[in-house]
Amino acid sequence: MVLDLLSLGSLSLAHFHIEISPTLLLISSGYLIGKGLIFKDTMSIIDLICGIYILIVTLFHISSFVYYIVLGWFVYKLASTISY
Repeated sequence: MVLDLLSLGSLSLAHFHIEISPTLLLISSGYLIGKGLIFKDTMSIIDLICGIYILIVTLFHISSFVYYIVLGWFVYKLASTISY
C-alpha cells in the first residue's frame, strides 16, 4: 500500500504541475503496470490502467479529469485495506 500511496502522491504532484522527477513517475508507472501484468486479477488490471495513465502524464505532460477517477480508485483501495 505504501508504494500505491507513493504512486498517487507523484501523480498528484504532476497533475497540479508541481515540479517532480520524471524518474519517480516512471517507477510508479512501472510498478503499477508490472503488478497488473503479474497478478491479472480485477484490482491489478485497474492498477495497470492507472499505471498507463501515469505513463501518459509523464510522457505528454497532460492533466485531465481521469486524475480524479484514479484518485477515487486509490482512496477506495486505501479504505478497503484499512477496513480489513
